Amino acid sequence: MADFDLAIGETLLRKELHDRWGGGRYGGMEPSVKAKSVFLFSNPAAGRAFGYRYDGWHDDGTFHYTGDGQVGDQSIALGGNKSLLDAPALGRSVRLFRSAGRYTTYLGEFELAQLPYYRADALDRNKETRSVLVFRLIPDGSVVRDHEDDADADTSVPEELPVEASDVDRYAAERPDEPREAVRREAKLVARYTAWLSSQGQQTCRHRIPVPGGGYLFTDVYNKATNELVEAKASAARTFIRAGLGQVLDYGRFLAHDSRALLVPVRPSDDLVELLASYSCSVAWEEGKTFVRLDP
Repeated sequence: MADFDLAIGETLLRKELHDRWGGGRYGGMEPSVKAKSVFLFSNPAAGRAFGYRYDGWHDDGTFHYTGDGQVGDQSIALGGNKSLLDAPALGRSVRLFRSAGRYTTYLGEFELAQLPYYRADALDRNKETRSVLVFRLIPDGSVVRDHEDDADADTSVPEELPVEASDVDRYAAERPDEPREAVRREAKLVARYTAWLSSQGQQTCRHRIPVPGGGYLFTDVYNKATNELVEAKASAARTFIRAGLGQVLDYGRFLAHDSRALLVPVRPSDDLVELLASYSCSVAWEEGKTFVRLDP
């Protein structure tokens, strides 16, 4: 078996690479028996256009690479993901390339980190949220590290977003585990609430929060006038209140705020109000064309 002879930083036609060293010509993760390697092809800029905001160099010196599978949750037991995880046991090298059009540039040899991957949320090609695998790669010797391959700088801090509750499809995509009809009611409730706050001169936003290990959390409403973090729920029933309380407490660990509240359509039962108060969480609900609240 010939030694792999590409120079680090060398650019060539991807067709030429596979003519010389085998491996699939179109996938992002391709094992090559001839090169005794797994080839990984990265294009962080193109990936971000599809919601893959994790790929590229991170501040800890590792390169993150989103796994194989364009629709549905990605599996460690299938396709290129399995090939990559099996590479150490099979004595295969991991070789990373940066692709642009028909050309690809060899960035160097890598190995999997001790914690080789984490799970994160991303959109699939049908624009539906799913769970993806993001692999952590450590340089094995000299590699090319250019700024164009850096991951988005804003993935380490919460990002402020506009409230877009009227876009029900986008709102639903961020809540894949909730019933769609409930999500629709919740989105409409958020739209009415933020309009009501706006009528009082109070500006609102929401946040995308990066979480340790990868992935994002999306908040519902942040009242910029009062620094209040608000989680909306489609019902005041116990299951919704318990879920909402867990969510707002989770968000609050990563996002600075002075107060927190649940937003629901009607007043919850007294014992649920007490539950929220025990965690210093207010509750707001709709009455006619206005909103009322109870504070702890």
